[in-house]
Amino acid sequence: MNIDSTSLALSKILTMESREYYHIPPYQRPYSWKKEQIDQLFQDIYEEASGYYIGNVLVTEHKSKDDASEIVYEVIDGQQRLTTLSLLLLALWEICIERRDDAELPVEDQHIASDLLNDIKRRIIVNRKVSDPRLQLLSDDATIYKELIRAIDSSTSAKKEEPHVKKNRVFVKRYNHILDTLKDAETFPDMQSLSDFYDKLINVMILRITAESIGDAFSIFSSLNSKGLPLTLVDLLKSEFLSMDSNQSDAAQESTLGNDWEKLAKIFTNADGDVDTKAFTQFFLNNYDAFESSARGSITKSKALYRYQDVLKRKQTASRLGGYDYMQEMINRACAYTVIIQLSSKSGESSGNALLDDQEIRQLLQGLKQLESTQAYPLLLFLFVKADELQLDKDQLAEILRAFVTFYVRRNIVEYPKSSNIRSRLIGVIRTIDGTDDALRGEDIVHTLVLALKKMSADDETFGKEILKRPIYDQNAKTTRFVLIDLELGLQQRNHASFSTKARPLDLDDRLDNGKPRWTIEHILPEGKNLPEYWKKQISPNNPPAAGELQTEYMHRFGNLTLTPYNENLQQKPFAVPEHPVSDNDAHYDLSKRDYKDNGEFVGIRLPLQINASIPEEGESIEDKESWTIDDIKRRSEWFRDEMLKRYQFPDVPDAN
Repeated sequence: MNIDSTSLALSKILTMESREYYHIPPYQRPYSWKKEQIDQLFQDIYEEASGYYIGNVLVTEHKSKDDASEIVYEVIDGQQRLTTLSLLLLALWEICIERRDDAELPVEDQHIASDLLNDIKRRIIVNRKVSDPRLQLLSDDATIYKELIRAIDSSTSAKKEEPHVKKNRVFVKRYNHILDTLKDAETFPDMQSLSDFYDKLINVMILRITAESIGDAFSIFSSLNSKGLPLTLVDLLKSEFLSMDSNQSDAAQESTLGNDWEKLAKIFTNADGDVDTKAFTQFFLNNYDAFESSARGSITKSKALYRYQDVLKRKQTASRLGGYDYMQEMINRACAYTVIIQLSSKSGESSGNALLDDQEIRQLLQGLKQLESTQAYPLLLFLFVKADELQLDKDQLAEILRAFVTFYVRRNIVEYPKSSNIRSRLIGVIRTIDGTDDALRGEDIVHTLVLALKKMSADDETFGKEILKRPIYDQNAKTTRFVLIDLELGLQQRNHASFSTKARPLDLDDRLDNGKPRWTIEHILPEGKNLPEYWKKQISPNNPPAAGELQTEYMHRFGNLTLTPYNENLQQKPFAVPEHPVSDNDAHYDLSKRDYKDNGEFVGIRLPLQINASIPEEGESIEDKESWTIDDIKRRSEWFRDEMLKRYQFPDVPDAN
C-alpha cells in the first residue's frame, strides 16, 4: 500500500493556477452539516491563530485521460469540511462584490473588496469558467452550488441577480447561514476585518492523505476512524496538574494530587463509567474564562494548555500548599458546573451548593440546556460559585435564569445575535461585575445582566414577526419543543387548568425506557412527501398540485404544531372524518387526528391541552371543527405570537443610563 500525506494550507489545496478538482463520488452522502458544526468550524478559524490545523482529507488521485495537466482528487473522507470551506469562500466573494460597488463605503474598503473577489474567484473555479467549479459535488448539491456561483459572478458586471434555487433546500439554507455570519457587523465591522479572516481561512492547515486506490483509501479510512483515541487537552492538563507541587517527594506528590485528580475526573464520569471528555474539556475552558482570565474574549483549546501552565505557576507561588488548594477549588467548581450544564448522570445528585440544589433553579437550568445556552456557561459558573461573595440569593439567581430563558427563546427564533458574539459579550459582563474599582453586588448584578441581555435581543416587533414566518421546527426542533411545553405549563398555571390527576399525573418531560421523550411534536398538517389527496384538498382546494409547496412553506410554523404522546400513530391521518364519527362508546378510534382515542380517552388533537384550545376558531368547538387549512395555521401562529410576547418578556429593571 502506497500512501502519501502532505500538510497543506487551504491556499495550496485550492491553488489559483492549478487544474485540480476535488470530486465527491456518488456513494457519498449529500452535504449534511448542521449550523452547529458550521459555527464551530467558523469559530475555530476566527479565534485561533493563522495556520490552525482543521483535520484530514482522504483522497485518491486520478489524471485526466484527455489532459495530463488536469488532476482529479476523489474525496473519500473530508467532503463536509471541504464543502463548508468552499461555501465560506463563496460567501466572501458575494460580500466583496456588494462592498466593491457600495459608493457609501470608504475607497480603501472598496479596493480591498475588489482585490479579494478576484483572488477568491480563481480559487473556486477552474480555467476562469464559472460553470467549472473546483469542488465537484453530488448532483443536487452541484446544481445549487453552480447556480450560486453563476448568480454571484453575474453581479460582477451587472445588477445583482438572485440565484434560481429553492430557498428551503438544506444546501441553500446552510449557505445563507454562512452569508449572514460573515455579514454580521459586530464581528466584521469593515473590509479589513473580513480580509483578515480571509487570510486565516486560506491558511488553515489540512493533512491531505492520498491513496493509490479506493480499496487502499477505505483501509486507511477504517484505520483512522477505529483505532485508538487521540491525546486530548484533558490528558495534557492532567500532566500539568500532577506536577504542581515540588515541596513533597515525587511519590507523595503523585499520590495526593493523583487522588485529587481522580476525584475531579469522577465528577465527569457517565453511567457507563467513562469520563465524558468533551464535558471535562469544556469545564476547563469555561473555568478559565470565568475565573482565570482578565480578557473579554474566550480562550481557545489550542491556547488552553499554555494559559493553564501560567495559572498553575501563579498558584504555586501564591500558596504554601502549592496545587492542593487549587485542586479543591477546581473540584468544587466542577461539581457546580455539572449541575449548571445538567450533565445527565449528575443532574439529580447533590452538588454541595444549596442554591444549585434548589428545585426551581434546576428546572430553569434544564430549560437552558434544552435551549442550547452553552455561551452562558462561564457567566453562570461565575455567578453560582461566587454567589455569597456577590451577595446573590436564590430569588435573584432565579430571576437571572428566567431572563436567560427569555433571551435564548428570542435568540433561537430570530437567530440574533450570532452565537459567536454571545459568549464574548457575557464574558464582558463577568469583567464588569468583578471590576476591581467598582465591583457590582446583589441587585445591581441582576439589573446589569438583564439590561445586557435585553440590549442583545431583538425587540418585540421583530420577535413577533419572526414567530409568524419562521419554519421554527425545521430551524430548531429543541427550542420548538421547549416553547410548546413551557407555554402549556404557563397557561395551565395562569388558567388554573390541568388534566393531570393523582391517578394519571401529567409530566410533559416524561421519558420512555429508551430515553426518548414520551411527548413529542405533532404536525397537524403532516410532514412527509407524497401528501395524501385529503390533505392536498384541505390546503389547496383550487389547485391540489400546488399543495406540496404550501406544505413546505407552512408545516413547520408554530401555528401547525402541538404535543402528543402518540406521534407515530397520527402520522398523515386526516384532520377529521365526519362521515365516520367517533362515538362515546369507542375505546379506540384511529381514523383521524382530531378524534384519535386510546383506552377510551382522546389523545389526538382533542387532547385537552391549553395550546390545543387555539386550534378551533373563536366561537367554534374542537369537536365541530372539521378542516385544517393554511388560514388556520396563520391564525393560530398569531395566537402563539401573542402568548409568546407575554411569556418571554424581560423583567423591568432601571436602566443605568
